[in-house]
Amino acid sequence: MRRLFAPCRFSRSVALATALLATSAATLLPVNSLSAQEALTPGAPSDSPNAVATTTEPVVVVTIGSVNQLTQDLNYLSGALGQPQFGGMFAMMAGTFTQGVDTSQPVGILVPLVDGTPEPIALVPTSDVKTVLKRLEAQTGPADELDDGTLVVAIGANTVFIRQMGNWAVLARNRSVLDRVPADPSSVISQMGSDYDIAIRLDMQQIPAAVRDALIGQLRQGFDQAMSRQGDEAASAREYAEQSMEQLEQVISQTDDLMVGVDIDATGRRIVVDASFTAIPGTKLARVYSEQKPVPSAYSMVVRDDAAGYFHAAASISPETIETARGSIENAMKMVGTMLGQSNRLSESEINEATDVVKRLADLALSSYEEGKVDAGALLLTDAGSMKFVMGCFVADGGEAASIVKDIANKLQGRGDAPRFEFDRDTYKGVTMHLVEAEVPAKEDEVRKIFGDTVRVHIGTGEKAVYVALGDQSIDLMKEMIDGAGSPVAPSDDLARFELNLMPILQFAQSVEPNDAIASMIDALSRADDAGTLRVVSKAIDNGQRSSIVLGDGLLRAIGGAIREAQMKKMQQNNGQF
Repeated sequence: MRRLFAPCRFSRSVALATALLATSAATLLPVNSLSAQEALTPGAPSDSPNAVATTTEPVVVVTIGSVNQLTQDLNYLSGALGQPQFGGMFAMMAGTFTQGVDTSQPVGILVPLVDGTPEPIALVPTSDVKTVLKRLEAQTGPADELDDGTLVVAIGANTVFIRQMGNWAVLARNRSVLDRVPADPSSVISQMGSDYDIAIRLDMQQIPAAVRDALIGQLRQGFDQAMSRQGDEAASAREYAEQSMEQLEQVISQTDDLMVGVDIDATGRRIVVDASFTAIPGTKLARVYSEQKPVPSAYSMVVRDDAAGYFHAAASISPETIETARGSIENAMKMVGTMLGQSNRLSESEINEATDVVKRLADLALSSYEEGKVDAGALLLTDAGSMKFVMGCFVADGGEAASIVKDIANKLQGRGDAPRFEFDRDTYKGVTMHLVEAEVPAKEDEVRKIFGDTVRVHIGTGEKAVYVALGDQSIDLMKEMIDGAGSPVAPSDDLARFELNLMPILQFAQSVEPNDAIASMIDALSRADDAGTLRVVSKAIDNGQRSSIVLGDGLLRAIGGAIREAQMKKMQQNNGQF
């Protein structure tokens, strides 16, 4: 698998246009820029003859893949979506406008801070930038050349300096920063560029503390102004928002690196979106992540190849996370109390009852967190005419969970539209079984086709667990989950994992109620490399977390099938015209 956050490749024209746009747009930032005359004068001073600019390492690195890579990837994507003409259009345009640019190399933009001011530097792969600029003279005018060989181009009211460095052209609006670029620019961006079609990396700690503090101050000012307009009745909402604001301030001040990369992987026939985050070692934010590790799971049986979908999470929880959760739950409870109190549809006794139920649920969630782990799993299995769903999770007190459901049943008793409850119907390996039934209204035809006239939900409560099974056909699956819970499985390196496979879901939906669009998607999926997979995985890294989203070839082709079906219907409606 390609390494995280490597930049991608773009067409030369797009690459150069991006570089020029970045350098020219940067001139709109509030800076003490050089005058036009100073810009064209070698060795022109900035503020004083002896002034030495303070320059950071790049705060932001952006990479765009090479033309060759993008052409291959976009050809694959447009073909998978059933729209190959778009890939062909890109290839044609790239071939027209990339003369003089090395189409095997990525394009990069580096943004260091010079005396606290962002100074973008664009890196364009070309061994002859003069030829490239010659073709752009109609838009930029002719380039001037300074004594040291630096080229100067006017873009509107802005000035861009360009220097040839081996097989690369380096562009910046500040002539002095060109001296800061490595002799081999590819050493900075080549890995990112080869791994991803587009990637961004933010090095937060290269931003001076004063600048970060100023950003936090502006956010705080905006927050205070927004809250001042809410009035006294929004006190609980303010407390909740205040906690969110404090967490945002913590992220800004304690973040180390943030990276995101997107790759249309033509070779692997998929799209991958990777993201990673790290905090400064030793900070509170770092402790939140450093103590988040995979733990043995009682619900790992949900991870199976024949699933239509599953979710699994098993991880330790840091004391800092528990502390944050406690504050969030307390503030959320205040908000719920305020909202219920403002309702004109509930009596005072009903408000008190609802508030009590919500509080007990919140207390159970918090006490489960305080045991220092989360462990949960959910599994969906489908086939033509059949659907099974089961879930289970760790709780601090399964008896309390059962008691809460029983209290809800008592409060609903006597209402005509209330579901029916049967408690303590049976036991299985120490888990007490309960049943909830609800009639499906006659107007809900599709729901009746799936569940029949009555929806039956089975609930199991153990000493430290809660289980749910949807429908009688899912009971055996729930028992299988209970069996597995007796022998927790050693951890993988995943903190959490979600997977959805579209083919079995579409086949089930088609068996319930046939549909042309679904039939088209099934047909497209039948020719794909996978079952229409969407996968999301989170893993722990030092002082942070890495997540990956994968859209499989089958999912893309199913989307393409739906697009083609929609296009055909539109043509039929318009007598063969789009």
